[in-house]
Amino acid sequence: MPLIPLAYLVAALLAPPAADTLRLTLVVDDTTRQRSLVHGAVLGVEEAAHTGALFGVVVQLRVATAANSSGAARAYHQSAGSPPTSIAIVAGPADVCAGLGAAAAHDSTIVFDAGCAPSWSPRPANVFSLVSLPTASTGDDSTHLELWHWTLDRFGAEQLNQRYARRFGERMDSPAWAGWAAVKIALDLALHAHAAGAARLRRQLDAPRQQFDGQKGRPLYFAPGTRRLVQPLYRVAGSGDAARVVAEVAP
Repeated sequence: MPLIPLAYLVAALLAPPAADTLRLTLVVDDTTRQRSLVHGAVLGVEEAAHTGALFGVVVQLRVATAANSSGAARAYHQSAGSPPTSIAIVAGPADVCAGLGAAAAHDSTIVFDAGCAPSWSPRPANVFSLVSLPTASTGDDSTHLELWHWTLDRFGAEQLNQRYARRFGERMDSPAWAGWAAVKIALDLALHAHAAGAARLRRQLDAPRQQFDGQKGRPLYFAPGTRRLVQPLYRVAGSGDAARVVAEVAP
């Protein structure tokens, strides 16, 4: 039985089909650590629905679990028929990510890496990573780097943390932010491209000076060479209720 009640989470988000429908497929391995990532994506879709409605864009999210490369490919192909997936989002071990990336590459569909194992290499040219944490040790065992933290309070972060806590009764962490940001970036692309098709979205993503707001106080963008999201990170000390951000690490 899945650890995440995926069908329940997503069913309330599906809006009637429209000509401009941003169809997002999220594929994760079925582990408890993916729960907050799925929650973040769900919050992102709920918030995107309001913005999208103002511009005639419907946002849909389909969540599937996969245990290996072939399972990830099946999950993608089940959603890539007619109408096809606009953008795929993936997190999990290297084989799940590689399976999804290869399947989507055949259609030139954008894939957002929202938490793939560092050993996934090489990444196909259609894969863009939202996770830019270094894999090497910083030499300071008392702190660690995060994409996000529940104590952040500037640039709209406090309000985002509060919305997430109200919705799910838990603190927003790095995977939750990655899921939320993946959906927000996808909607930003669709609004700028005035279309939700995979090909138009890819052209928009490759456009010069394409930037995104992730509630971090500065514009985020994908580096052309690495296709990784350039963003501030946060050095965190402690754990649980005692955890605190001790420094922002500039991109």
